[in-house]
Amino acid sequence: MRKLYPLMSVLFIVVLLLSACTPATPTAAPVVEDPTAVPVVEEPTAKPVVEEPTAEPVVEEPMGGTIILATTTSTADSGLLDFILPDFKAKTGVQVDVIAVGTGQAIELGQNGDADVLLVHARSKEDAFMDEGHGVRREDVMYNDFVVVGPADDPAGIKGVAKIKKAFGMMADAEATFVSRGDESGTHVKEKAIWKEVGIEPAGDWYVSAGQGMGAVLVMAGEQQAYTLTDRATYLAVKLEGLDLEIMVEGDAMLFNPYGVIAVNPDKNDKINNELANQFIDWIVSLETQEMISTFGVAEFGAPLFVPDSTAWREAQGEGEATVEGALIITGLVKTPMGWSEEEVRAMETTDAVGTNSDGAEETYTGVSLATLLNMAEPLPEATTIVLIADDGYSVEVPLADVMACETCILSFRTKGGFSSVFPGFAKNTGVKGVVQVQVKK
Repeated sequence: MRKLYPLMSVLFIVVLLLSACTPATPTAAPVVEDPTAVPVVEEPTAKPVVEEPTAEPVVEEPMGGTIILATTTSTADSGLLDFILPDFKAKTGVQVDVIAVGTGQAIELGQNGDADVLLVHARSKEDAFMDEGHGVRREDVMYNDFVVVGPADDPAGIKGVAKIKKAFGMMADAEATFVSRGDESGTHVKEKAIWKEVGIEPAGDWYVSAGQGMGAVLVMAGEQQAYTLTDRATYLAVKLEGLDLEIMVEGDAMLFNPYGVIAVNPDKNDKINNELANQFIDWIVSLETQEMISTFGVAEFGAPLFVPDSTAWREAQGEGEATVEGALIITGLVKTPMGWSEEEVRAMETTDAVGTNSDGAEETYTGVSLATLLNMAEPLPEATTIVLIADDGYSVEVPLADVMACETCILSFRTKGGFSSVFPGFAKNTGVKGVVQVQVKK
């Protein structure tokens, strides 16, 4: 028996050694709970990627960027750009940097590649710009008219004179102080064209060349109690600020003032952004923006300062291409577009009307009632306005209801052929020489 103790002791020692060499695996497993591993498991929920929609404001400015608009001072001085440009920025995210100078300077900026897009009002210069390859796209935008303004005492006696050439001649004869833009702007180009038609080269102390924008020239003319040629929109805007000048001459077809927008040729340099220029043009000729233009000035003056004139606007107003022919046509929002030869119109029942001739004297005119002609075409219920269009492109708008209620509003027979509108009691600019078309619109 004594021999068993050493053996059992050996076995006991072996068992102890084996149990010491095989510790329990579960207690050794805390490796899985390593604190450094915990963030790895939670990382997907910790990543802010899912919350990025809150950073999406970029979507509100799909294009972004900046374009340079070179334009005439009248669009800035009248307040039109301040009125419409925020809409373009809101829709596109594009910032428009405006350089408001005379049309001549704006066109020169385009020729030099220092602007992306132009908004100007000198059609002959615009056509030349396009013909010479400086522009790649031109669209009609709007129009208004020029007027001659001057002091209430009217030293040249031109107030109410119907013909602008006669009024200019009278100012020159009287050597009444006249302030010219003198800056090759659209207004200055028009002024020079009138002096050329009159056959006068203005010079002397009475003729002041300012070399300034329209707003500044009006202020100068007011201070000197002088005459000047201005676009109607800027005149009315400055008059709100206290300008002491009155409209003396208006309504002559020569005073028609159309505006166009032009994309500058991007081949001039790599800084010109043609894509954004075209986006700006698409926006300004769109129906929505044209509608904005049609409301500008209505609250203050009872009528818009600019008349929309883009292709899209004209088509929407029923002013598309005429589907009838004749010396006189009625188109637009009518049930039946009409067209007549001059002989057919002269054979209709006539009406007499008393109007003012070019000498400012009353005269009796004979013609056909415009209401009668409109009734033949049958204006649609939504129609509210007519546009009288002359053979030289001059046009004027008149409320349809006023014309329909006027028995003596006629298209008179001209001695040299054609028709002129005579609207007794209406604004002087409704006397349109050479009427060839009447458009009916909203």
